[in-house]
Amino acid sequence: ALTTLSDLSSIVRNKALHDGADTKYIDALLTYLAFSISRTASNNCSMSRWRNDNLSVEGAFSNQGVGMVWNFAETNLFSNSSRNWLLQVERVAKIVESLYADVNDGSAFRADAASAQLPQNRLIISTDPPYYGSIHYADSSDFFYVWIRRILRNSYPELFEGILTPKGEEMVANQFRFEQPRNRFEGLLGKALERVYEQMHPEFPASIFYAYKQQEELREGRASTGWETMLNAVNQTGFQIVGTWPMRTEIVTRANAIGVNSLASSVALICRPRRADAPAASRRQFLDELARDLPPALDQLTREGHIAPTDLSQAAIGPGMQVYSRYRRVETISGEPVTVREALAAINQAVDAYEEQQEGELDERTRFCLRWLRQHGHSDGPFDDAEMLSRAGNVVVEDLADANLLTAGGGTVQLLSLDEFHADRPWPRGDMTAWEGCHRMAWHMTREHGEGVAGAAQVFQIMRGDAEAAERLARLLYSHYDRAGDSANAHVFNTLVTAWPQIRDEARQLPTEPSQVALDL
Repeated sequence: ALTTLSDLSSIVRNKALHDGADTKYIDALLTYLAFSISRTASNNCSMSRWRNDNLSVEGAFSNQGVGMVWNFAETNLFSNSSRNWLLQVERVAKIVESLYADVNDGSAFRADAASAQLPQNRLIISTDPPYYGSIHYADSSDFFYVWIRRILRNSYPELFEGILTPKGEEMVANQFRFEQPRNRFEGLLGKALERVYEQMHPEFPASIFYAYKQQEELREGRASTGWETMLNAVNQTGFQIVGTWPMRTEIVTRANAIGVNSLASSVALICRPRRADAPAASRRQFLDELARDLPPALDQLTREGHIAPTDLSQAAIGPGMQVYSRYRRVETISGEPVTVREALAAINQAVDAYEEQQEGELDERTRFCLRWLRQHGHSDGPFDDAEMLSRAGNVVVEDLADANLLTAGGGTVQLLSLDEFHADRPWPRGDMTAWEGCHRMAWHMTREHGEGVAGAAQVFQIMRGDAEAAERLARLLYSHYDRAGDSANAHVFNTLVTAWPQIRDEARQLPTEPSQVALDL
């Protein structure tokens, strides 16, 4: 089928020529048809698979590469299903129709970013560099290239000279293709950023988008190879990070994001050339300024920008590196440089300290439950441990049991599971704790019989002014489960925080009289 559709492009060319179309029009028409065939190829190959949740075929590139599947599904190209041939053509046409063709003329050209001189200077530059070794772009491109080449090699001969895509100069840390892939990647990225530095407009910053999640445990904290290599290149080029904008750029329905904690945001690093007379700083000075500047930035990210918990540690890198990159050098007492890796570990430690501060703002019963969770999870724990912890936290275990936050008996204590905070659970006689409110909302947002945003909004309304504490707790619970490697529970609380603006807006539409709310519930 794909071969037939590709070969029919020659008939399209001849028909358009016969009708008097010029070559530019014909090339554009064939390009759009090539896009349609690319979409069809992705959905009709031995890597396509069947999705049971929505009864559809998932294309080969639902992830960031081609993965093995045990069995594959095909669609009838002439059916009325969501993957038929005419629908692929119509979707490409719909995008073309929405393009702003009458605004400005644009130009595109192919060049090596590490060595090319751009056609003019004083440019406003925005770039999304390769993500270290997470995506092998050229290898993935071959999947589409072999079909597009059949259609477009006469239209764009300079682009389709080879049988496959060129790979020798690819800026990616591919350990199977290159020796010392990390050094090579950092060197090429540094050269590309030097071109940006030389040709950017002096009055406008450059923006660098990055979304990378790879954390390694170190003795002094957490760091990230992908972030480290990119930030090394930025810093050594002479850039100073002057702003950070987390932007929601990833869809949560892609295969590698469903039910897991994939990044939803990219971080836009806003960069200007560092002052020529920028001073040096001591490690102590860097840590002091980090402790001063990072908490307000995290407040803005979480309470104003409402960034998802899974994105927070990545977004925090921006304001943390703003502190680091304002100096030409950060050094220890002995004069040794503080590396980017050490700076990243310090930033992550500052984020941990910020979360501890957020814990201090919670009610006493919630703090007890959170500390018990860290020690014993949802398993039985000795009553003596609970008694000691409750005294330190100024709470009484029996009161926690009466409040239906845990069970106590037979010399053991156990926290209630999320599923025990279902819709039929009786409401507390007194104020609802952040712990209960958070779990009730999470149940509504993630369980089959929950009422979604509407159910969570009703809990929000019952909590009144204490509801925002439930959101802060959800962030802490996400961090706990994420570090414990429990992606399922981490996903639950990430989902709650992500939906928080909708929950809050829905709650504002509910009646304010407590008796009326209780009656509705």
